[in-house]
Amino acid sequence: MNNTKVFLKDEKVFERIIEASLLNSEDIVIEVGSGDGRLTKRIAPLVKKVYAIEIDTNLFDSARTLVYDKNIEFINADALEIAFPGDANKIISNLPYAISSPITEKIIYFLNRKKDSLAVLMYQLEFGERMLAFPGIRDYSMISVFAQYTSSIEFISRVSKNAFRPKPAVESIILRIRPKNIEIDEGFLGFARLIFQHKKKNLYSALMDSRGKLNVESKDELRDKLKEYENKQYLKRKVFYLEIKELEDIYNELLKLKICEKK
Repeated sequence: MNNTKVFLKDEKVFERIIEASLLNSEDIVIEVGSGDGRLTKRIAPLVKKVYAIEIDTNLFDSARTLVYDKNIEFINADALEIAFPGDANKIISNLPYAISSPITEKIIYFLNRKKDSLAVLMYQLEFGERMLAFPGIRDYSMISVFAQYTSSIEFISRVSKNAFRPKPAVESIILRIRPKNIEIDEGFLGFARLIFQHKKKNLYSALMDSRGKLNVESKDELRDKLKEYENKQYLKRKVFYLEIKELEDIYNELLKLKICEKK
């Protein structure tokens, strides 16, 4: 949706978001980009507390004037810049496209290892499809790997551009994200980010092109180390055909060969 402010107007979409969020009276919810409070006021009666975060001062002031419930705390801030309230266990948002990737990462890291945590997020359709993408298709990318490595991603609904005012140029998608409560391996993610910069090349070429950021000094050293690589069939595979489990296996083997280093 770029940076244009658009407002959800379709009551059925509000209902889908609420239903997908599985809200109960013990939940503490963060709403990122709460706007003028039209979704906030629907969430508040169903939960223990809502933190409504909005960067736009005019919308923040409007919501505080028009929406009142004793369990809503309005926060006028940039959601990327502040620490999320630590007692929250669910996050709901209609995300601005421009911050979809960094805010998604922040949300997943925040919710990971929290009990009964989930997020229901609305994205521009193109971005949401990248999060759901599987190996071998064009949309399979680093955001696909990060999202699916750390979380279970569920498709909830597509949302027509007619559901908003003013009408945006693109359609949207609602996803439910349930963090896997794992110990996130930053070394693995760093390795994946590195080779996905060359995702259309085979793994061997991607490693060669990435050698400056690996634990090797030259092409010759990397070539010699790869001679000891056990699953050589992986080296011929294009990066964007590799499944997450295969990427983890590759990373662990490269650790043994001291091509990668643990972070």
